[in-house]
Amino acid sequence: MKSKPISYETLQPHEVQMLPQRVRVRLAEGADEQGEWMVFHVSWPFSDIVDRLNRLGGVAEMHPWRPTNAADLDRILTWLAADRPDVDRDLVIDNLAARRDYLNDTPTLTAAQVHRMSGLATRNESEPASRWKKEGKTFAVRLGRRDLYPAFQFQDGKPRTAVRDVLAALPSGMTPWQKAFWFASGNGWLDGDEPQRCLEDSHRVVEAARRLSEPAIG
Repeated sequence: MKSKPISYETLQPHEVQMLPQRVRVRLAEGADEQGEWMVFHVSWPFSDIVDRLNRLGGVAEMHPWRPTNAADLDRILTWLAADRPDVDRDLVIDNLAARRDYLNDTPTLTAAQVHRMSGLATRNESEPASRWKKEGKTFAVRLGRRDLYPAFQFQDGKPRTAVRDVLAALPSGMTPWQKAFWFASGNGWLDGDEPQRCLEDSHRVVEAARRLSEPAIG
């Protein structure tokens, strides 16, 4: 990728005061008064990158996507500035935001928490969660290097039978995150309710899952 230099200059306090009032008021809104004032000049749409950085800031609390050092930040900035369609970058950021919102709204369990909940008397904390996932009794979403198991799948320390049946009925090509979003989204076959809230009526939820595999008509 061709280098795209950015020219900038840090403003001194007296220089900040010389800026037009409308500029100072607009830029100071919501910013730390002790923050640094700078002026940039670039030959490409730098404002688009700033907007995306602000959007990424909305998912910064999710540790696996948070830049932890200069190298991580360099990779993010290189990716943001790369010559690729804007829609690709926007889709990635939207997807990260959707995952953040899901984890904020849906309680999840780590494998160790599932282990304690199950009462299994072993030292291997990945069991029985990893085995239940392999057997198709549960699913987990990946966050960094950890599997997180949506808590609605369990009852009395064990996987709910309805979850196994629903997972078997869903299209085989669905990713774990796609399954998570499906369970948490309003479903027309369930009168707008979320599948994860209707598991007591397992037959309806299984049928809704099967409908997802049917080809669209029209």
